[in-house]
Amino acid sequence: MLKSEIIAQMPKIELHCHLDGSLSLKCIKALAKNDQVWIPFKDDEILQRAQAPETTKTLLEYLERFDFVLPLLQTYQNLELAAYDVAEQASFDNIKYIEIRFAPMQHLQENLTLEEAVEAVLAGCVRAEQDFDLKINLLICGLKQEKLSKLEKLLPIFDRVIDEHLVGFDLAGDELNFPTQTFASLLTKVQQQGISMTLHAGECPHCAANMKDSVALGAKRLGHGVCARDFSKAELEKLIADQTVLEMAPTSNFQTKAIQKLEEYPFKMLYDTGVHVTINTDNRTVSNTTLQKEYEKIASWYDFTVADFEQINHYAVDGAFVSADEKEKLHQTLQTAYEKIKA
Repeated sequence: MLKSEIIAQMPKIELHCHLDGSLSLKCIKALAKNDQVWIPFKDDEILQRAQAPETTKTLLEYLERFDFVLPLLQTYQNLELAAYDVAEQASFDNIKYIEIRFAPMQHLQENLTLEEAVEAVLAGCVRAEQDFDLKINLLICGLKQEKLSKLEKLLPIFDRVIDEHLVGFDLAGDELNFPTQTFASLLTKVQQQGISMTLHAGECPHCAANMKDSVALGAKRLGHGVCARDFSKAELEKLIADQTVLEMAPTSNFQTKAIQKLEEYPFKMLYDTGVHVTINTDNRTVSNTTLQKEYEKIASWYDFTVADFEQINHYAVDGAFVSADEKEKLHQTLQTAYEKIKA
Protein backbone atom coordinates (compact mmCIF):
# COMPACT_ATOMS: atom_id res chain seq x y z
CA MET A 1 0.00 0.00 0.00
CA LEU A 2 1.22 3.49 -0.82
CA LYS A 3 2.30 5.58 2.13
CA SER A 4 0.26 8.63 3.05
CA GLU A 5 3.34 10.79 2.47
CA ILE A 6 3.51 9.68 -1.16
CA ILE A 7 -0.20 10.29 -1.70
CA ALA A 8 0.17 13.77 -0.23
CA GLN A 9 2.82 14.58 -2.86
CA MET A 10 0.48 13.69 -5.73
CA PRO A 11 -1.13 16.62 -7.54
CA LYS A 12 -4.85 15.97 -7.75
CA ILE A 13 -7.90 17.01 -9.75
CA GLU A 14 -11.35 17.14 -8.15
CA LEU A 15 -14.50 17.39 -10.24
CA HIS A 16 -17.24 16.75 -7.67
CA CYS A 17 -17.35 18.88 -4.53
CA HIS A 18 -20.47 20.56 -3.09
CA LEU A 19 -20.00 23.97 -1.52
CA ASP A 20 -22.53 23.71 1.31
CA GLY A 21 -21.47 20.19 2.25
CA SER A 22 -17.77 21.02 2.50
CA LEU A 23 -17.34 23.82 5.03
CA SER A 24 -14.68 23.58 7.70
CA LEU A 25 -15.55 24.00 11.37
CA LYS A 26 -13.57 27.26 11.33
CA CYS A 27 -15.68 28.51 8.45
CA ILE A 28 -19.02 27.50 10.00
CA LYS A 29 -18.15 29.47 13.14
CA ALA A 30 -17.05 32.47 11.09
CA LEU A 31 -20.30 32.41 9.09
CA ALA A 32 -22.31 32.43 12.32
CA LYS A 33 -20.23 35.32 13.66
CA ASN A 34 -20.80 37.31 10.47
CA ASP A 35 -24.55 36.77 10.82
CA GLN A 36 -24.43 37.54 14.54
CA VAL A 37 -25.88 34.11 15.21
CA TRP A 38 -25.02 32.35 18.44
CA ILE A 39 -24.59 28.59 17.96
CA PRO A 40 -25.24 27.01 21.38
CA PHE A 41 -23.03 23.99 20.72
CA LYS A 42 -19.48 22.88 21.38
CA ASP A 43 -17.27 22.14 18.38
CA ASP A 44 -17.93 18.42 18.46
CA GLU A 45 -21.67 19.06 18.69
CA ILE A 46 -21.52 21.35 15.66
CA LEU A 47 -19.80 18.61 13.70
CA GLN A 48 -22.35 16.04 14.82
CA ARG A 49 -25.03 18.19 13.20
CA ALA A 50 -23.03 18.88 10.04
CA GLN A 51 -21.64 15.39 9.47
CA ALA A 52 -23.54 12.30 8.42
CA PRO A 53 -22.92 9.21 10.56
CA GLU A 54 -21.51 6.05 8.99
CA THR A 55 -24.81 4.43 9.92
CA THR A 56 -26.77 6.68 7.53
CA LYS A 57 -29.49 4.52 6.00
CA THR A 58 -30.38 6.34 2.76
CA LEU A 59 -29.36 9.14 0.42
CA LEU A 60 -32.23 11.28 1.73
CA GLU A 61 -31.03 10.89 5.32
CA TYR A 62 -27.54 11.88 4.17
CA LEU A 63 -28.92 15.01 2.48
CA GLU A 64 -30.59 16.15 5.72
CA ARG A 65 -27.16 17.19 7.03
CA PHE A 66 -27.15 20.18 4.69
CA ASP A 67 -29.99 21.78 6.66
CA PHE A 68 -27.68 22.80 9.50
CA VAL A 69 -25.41 25.13 7.51
CA LEU A 70 -27.80 26.44 4.85
CA PRO A 71 -29.25 29.22 7.07
CA LEU A 72 -25.70 30.60 7.38
CA LEU A 73 -25.23 30.79 3.60
CA GLN A 74 -27.72 33.50 2.72
CA THR A 75 -25.52 36.58 2.31
CA TYR A 76 -22.95 37.68 -0.24
CA GLN A 77 -20.25 37.89 2.44
CA ASN A 78 -20.82 34.36 3.70
CA LEU A 79 -21.07 32.75 0.27
CA GLU A 80 -17.82 34.41 -0.73
CA LEU A 81 -16.16 33.17 2.44
CA ALA A 82 -17.54 29.66 1.97
CA ALA A 83 -16.09 29.36 -1.53
CA TYR A 84 -12.72 30.59 -0.28
CA ASP A 85 -12.83 28.06 2.57
CA VAL A 86 -13.48 25.09 0.29
CA ALA A 87 -10.66 26.18 -2.00
CA GLU A 88 -8.30 26.53 0.96
CA GLN A 89 -9.12 22.97 2.02
CA ALA A 90 -8.48 21.81 -1.54
CA SER A 91 -5.04 23.40 -1.46
CA PHE A 92 -4.16 21.29 1.60
CA ASP A 93 -4.91 18.20 -0.53
CA ASN A 94 -2.50 19.35 -3.25
CA ILE A 95 -5.40 19.82 -5.66
CA LYS A 96 -4.41 21.75 -8.78
CA TYR A 97 -7.88 22.05 -10.31
CA ILE A 98 -11.27 21.84 -8.62
CA GLU A 99 -14.84 22.35 -9.74
CA ILE A 100 -17.08 23.49 -6.90
CA ARG A 101 -20.83 23.14 -7.37
CA PHE A 102 -23.68 24.83 -5.55
CA ALA A 103 -27.43 25.33 -5.85
CA PRO A 104 -28.04 29.12 -5.88
CA MET A 105 -31.77 28.73 -5.26
CA GLN A 106 -30.91 27.49 -1.77
CA HIS A 107 -29.30 30.82 -0.87
CA LEU A 108 -31.99 33.44 -1.44
CA GLN A 109 -33.58 33.73 2.02
CA GLU A 110 -31.96 37.12 2.68
CA ASN A 111 -33.11 38.57 -0.64
CA LEU A 112 -30.05 37.87 -2.76
CA THR A 113 -30.88 37.41 -6.42
CA LEU A 114 -29.75 34.27 -8.23
CA GLU A 115 -27.10 36.31 -10.01
CA GLU A 116 -25.83 37.84 -6.76
CA ALA A 117 -25.53 34.43 -5.13
CA VAL A 118 -23.48 33.16 -8.07
CA GLU A 119 -21.34 36.30 -8.15
CA ALA A 120 -20.57 35.90 -4.44
CA VAL A 121 -19.28 32.36 -4.88
CA LEU A 122 -17.32 33.39 -7.96
CA ALA A 123 -15.70 36.19 -5.94
CA GLY A 124 -14.54 33.66 -3.36
CA CYS A 125 -13.11 31.47 -6.10
CA VAL A 126 -11.19 34.37 -7.64
CA ARG A 127 -9.78 35.45 -4.27
CA ALA A 128 -8.70 31.90 -3.53
CA GLU A 129 -6.93 31.57 -6.88
CA GLN A 130 -4.82 34.57 -5.90
CA ASP A 131 -3.80 32.95 -2.61
CA PHE A 132 -3.43 29.27 -3.49
CA ASP A 133 -1.76 27.25 -6.22
CA LEU A 134 -4.89 25.90 -7.87
CA LYS A 135 -7.47 26.76 -10.48
CA ILE A 136 -11.13 26.83 -9.46
CA ASN A 137 -14.28 26.71 -11.57
CA LEU A 138 -17.93 26.77 -10.62
CA LEU A 139 -20.92 24.61 -11.54
CA ILE A 140 -24.53 25.73 -11.11
CA CYS A 141 -26.61 22.99 -9.54
CA GLY A 142 -30.36 22.49 -9.60
CA LEU A 143 -32.17 20.23 -7.15
CA LYS A 144 -34.32 17.49 -8.63
CA GLN A 145 -37.06 17.94 -6.06
CA GLU A 146 -37.70 21.50 -7.30
CA LYS A 147 -40.43 22.23 -9.87
CA LEU A 148 -39.29 22.21 -13.47
CA SER A 149 -40.50 25.78 -13.97
CA LYS A 150 -38.27 26.90 -11.12
CA LEU A 151 -35.24 25.02 -12.39
CA GLU A 152 -35.58 26.70 -15.77
CA LYS A 153 -34.84 30.02 -14.06
CA LEU A 154 -31.25 28.86 -13.58
CA LEU A 155 -30.41 28.85 -17.27
CA PRO A 156 -30.44 32.65 -17.83
CA ILE A 157 -27.67 32.92 -15.24
CA PHE A 158 -25.21 31.73 -17.87
CA ASP A 159 -26.10 34.73 -20.05
CA ARG A 160 -26.30 37.29 -17.25
CA VAL A 161 -23.17 36.34 -15.30
CA ILE A 162 -20.26 36.47 -17.71
CA ASP A 163 -17.30 34.91 -15.96
CA GLU A 164 -14.75 32.38 -17.21
CA HIS A 165 -15.03 30.49 -13.92
CA LEU A 166 -18.71 29.64 -14.49
CA VAL A 167 -18.40 26.50 -16.58
CA GLY A 168 -21.28 24.04 -16.22
CA PHE A 169 -24.63 22.77 -15.03
CA ASP A 170 -25.66 19.91 -12.74
CA LEU A 171 -28.79 18.33 -11.29
CA ALA A 172 -28.53 16.78 -7.82
CA GLY A 173 -30.82 15.60 -5.04
CA ASP A 174 -33.49 12.92 -4.81
CA GLU A 175 -32.64 10.67 -7.72
CA LEU A 176 -34.93 7.80 -6.74
CA ASN A 177 -38.17 9.79 -6.78
CA PHE A 178 -37.16 12.21 -9.54
CA PRO A 179 -35.48 10.20 -12.33
CA THR A 180 -33.43 11.88 -15.03
CA GLN A 181 -36.05 11.49 -17.73
CA THR A 182 -38.31 13.84 -15.74
CA PHE A 183 -36.01 16.70 -16.75
CA ALA A 184 -35.63 15.92 -20.45
CA SER A 185 -37.07 19.25 -21.61
CA LEU A 186 -34.82 21.23 -19.23
CA LEU A 187 -31.70 19.32 -20.21
CA THR A 188 -32.48 19.80 -23.88
CA LYS A 189 -32.45 23.56 -23.26
CA VAL A 190 -29.12 23.24 -21.44
CA GLN A 191 -27.73 21.49 -24.50
CA GLN A 192 -29.13 24.11 -26.84
CA GLN A 193 -27.39 26.84 -24.85
CA GLY A 194 -24.10 25.02 -25.25
CA ILE A 195 -23.61 24.62 -21.49
CA SER A 196 -21.35 21.79 -20.34
CA MET A 197 -23.29 19.33 -18.24
CA THR A 198 -22.67 16.78 -15.51
CA LEU A 199 -25.59 15.04 -13.80
CA HIS A 200 -25.97 13.10 -10.58
CA ALA A 201 -26.94 9.61 -11.69
CA GLY A 202 -26.54 6.06 -10.48
CA GLU A 203 -26.12 7.13 -6.86
CA CYS A 204 -29.03 5.10 -5.48
CA PRO A 205 -29.39 1.31 -5.74
CA HIS A 206 -30.85 0.07 -9.02
CA CYS A 207 -30.75 3.47 -10.72
CA ALA A 208 -28.76 2.44 -13.79
CA ALA A 209 -31.50 3.77 -16.06
CA ASN A 210 -30.77 7.29 -14.83
CA MET A 211 -27.17 6.94 -15.96
CA LYS A 212 -28.19 5.83 -19.44
CA ASP A 213 -30.77 8.58 -19.74
CA SER A 214 -28.27 11.19 -18.54
CA VAL A 215 -25.77 10.24 -21.22
CA ALA A 216 -28.51 10.17 -23.85
CA LEU A 217 -29.55 13.69 -22.81
CA GLY A 218 -26.05 15.06 -23.21
CA ALA A 219 -24.16 14.63 -19.93
CA LYS A 220 -20.43 14.24 -20.47
CA ARG A 221 -19.90 13.30 -16.83
CA LEU A 222 -21.97 11.45 -14.25
CA GLY A 223 -21.95 12.25 -10.54
CA HIS A 224 -21.17 8.98 -8.74
CA GLY A 225 -22.26 6.45 -11.39
CA VAL A 226 -22.10 3.54 -8.96
CA CYS A 227 -24.83 1.68 -10.86
CA ALA A 228 -22.43 1.14 -13.73
CA ARG A 229 -21.85 -2.13 -11.87
CA ASP A 230 -25.15 -3.24 -13.44
CA PHE A 231 -24.13 -2.34 -17.00
CA SER A 232 -23.66 -4.95 -19.66
CA LYS A 233 -20.31 -5.35 -21.41
CA ALA A 234 -21.66 -3.42 -24.40
CA GLU A 235 -22.89 -0.59 -22.18
CA LEU A 236 -19.52 -0.32 -20.45
CA GLU A 237 -17.80 -0.27 -23.83
CA LYS A 238 -20.03 2.65 -24.83
CA LEU A 239 -19.03 4.58 -21.69
CA ILE A 240 -15.40 4.01 -22.65
CA ALA A 241 -15.91 4.92 -26.29
CA ASP A 242 -17.75 8.12 -25.35
CA GLN A 243 -15.10 8.91 -22.70
CA THR A 244 -17.87 9.46 -20.17
CA VAL A 245 -16.31 10.39 -16.84
CA LEU A 246 -17.67 8.96 -13.59
CA GLU A 247 -17.23 11.24 -10.56
CA MET A 248 -17.04 8.63 -7.82
CA ALA A 249 -16.73 9.43 -4.11
CA PRO A 250 -15.92 6.34 -2.02
CA THR A 251 -16.89 7.55 1.46
CA SER A 252 -20.10 9.17 0.26
CA ASN A 253 -21.05 6.19 -1.89
CA PHE A 254 -21.06 3.96 1.19
CA GLN A 255 -22.79 6.49 3.45
CA THR A 256 -25.69 7.02 1.05
CA LYS A 257 -26.05 3.25 0.78
CA ALA A 258 -25.43 3.25 -2.95
CA ILE A 259 -23.08 0.47 -1.80
CA GLN A 260 -23.47 -1.82 1.20
CA LYS A 261 -20.13 -3.65 1.25
CA LEU A 262 -16.72 -3.32 -0.36
CA GLU A 263 -17.03 -6.31 -2.67
CA GLU A 264 -20.00 -4.55 -4.29
CA TYR A 265 -18.09 -1.36 -5.01
CA PRO A 266 -17.34 -1.29 -8.76
CA PHE A 267 -14.48 1.22 -8.76
CA LYS A 268 -11.67 -1.23 -9.54
CA MET A 269 -13.74 -3.25 -11.99
CA LEU A 270 -14.59 -0.08 -13.87
CA TYR A 271 -11.00 1.16 -13.79
CA ASP A 272 -9.62 -2.18 -14.98
CA THR A 273 -12.20 -2.22 -17.77
CA GLY A 274 -11.07 1.19 -18.97
CA VAL A 275 -13.99 3.33 -17.78
CA HIS A 276 -12.87 6.87 -16.94
CA VAL A 277 -13.36 6.83 -13.17
CA THR A 278 -12.26 9.69 -10.92
CA ILE A 279 -11.97 10.16 -7.14
CA ASN A 280 -13.81 12.95 -5.35
CA THR A 281 -14.92 14.03 -1.87
CA ASP A 282 -18.53 14.94 -2.74
CA ASN A 283 -19.05 16.67 0.63
CA ARG A 284 -15.97 17.14 2.78
CA THR A 285 -17.84 18.03 5.96
CA VAL A 286 -20.92 15.85 5.61
CA SER A 287 -18.72 12.83 4.86
CA ASN A 288 -15.93 13.91 7.25
CA THR A 289 -13.32 13.43 4.56
CA THR A 290 -10.62 14.99 2.42
CA LEU A 291 -9.35 14.00 -1.00
CA GLN A 292 -6.23 12.69 0.72
CA LYS A 293 -8.43 10.32 2.76
CA GLU A 294 -10.31 9.20 -0.35
CA TYR A 295 -7.04 8.34 -2.10
CA GLU A 296 -5.84 6.48 0.99
CA LYS A 297 -9.02 4.38 0.96
CA ILE A 298 -8.63 3.46 -2.69
CA ALA A 299 -4.94 2.68 -2.15
CA SER A 300 -5.72 0.37 0.78
CA TRP A 301 -8.67 -1.36 -0.89
CA TYR A 302 -7.01 -2.05 -4.23
CA ASP A 303 -3.27 -1.60 -3.73
CA PHE A 304 -3.21 1.02 -6.49
CA THR A 305 0.15 2.33 -7.65
CA VAL A 306 1.31 5.88 -8.28
CA ALA A 307 0.78 5.22 -12.00
CA ASP A 308 -2.84 4.22 -11.36
CA PHE A 309 -3.55 7.46 -9.55
CA GLU A 310 -1.83 9.43 -12.29
CA GLN A 311 -4.11 7.81 -14.87
CA ILE A 312 -7.20 8.60 -12.80
CA ASN A 313 -6.16 12.24 -12.61
CA HIS A 314 -5.58 12.37 -16.35
CA TYR A 315 -9.13 11.04 -16.76
CA ALA A 316 -10.31 13.91 -14.56
CA VAL A 317 -8.50 16.47 -16.69
CA ASP A 318 -10.04 14.96 -19.83
CA GLY A 319 -13.47 15.46 -18.27
CA ALA A 320 -12.83 18.91 -16.82
CA PHE A 321 -14.90 21.79 -18.16
CA VAL A 322 -11.93 23.83 -19.33
CA SER A 323 -10.41 24.79 -22.67
CA ALA A 324 -8.13 22.49 -24.64
CA ASP A 325 -5.15 24.71 -23.77
CA GLU A 326 -5.93 24.52 -20.06
CA LYS A 327 -6.30 20.75 -20.27
CA GLU A 328 -2.90 20.47 -21.93
CA LYS A 329 -1.31 22.55 -19.16
CA LEU A 330 -2.96 20.40 -16.46
CA HIS A 331 -1.88 17.18 -18.19
CA GLN A 332 1.69 18.49 -18.33
CA THR A 333 1.60 19.50 -14.66
CA LEU A 334 0.48 16.01 -13.71
CA GLN A 335 3.00 14.26 -15.93
CA THR A 336 5.95 16.25 -14.64
CA ALA A 337 5.03 15.82 -10.98
CA TYR A 338 4.19 12.14 -11.19
CA GLU A 339 7.43 11.36 -13.03
CA LYS A 340 9.33 12.79 -10.07
CA ILE A 341 7.26 10.78 -7.60
CA LYS A 342 7.79 7.55 -9.56
CA ALA A 343 11.54 8.16 -9.93
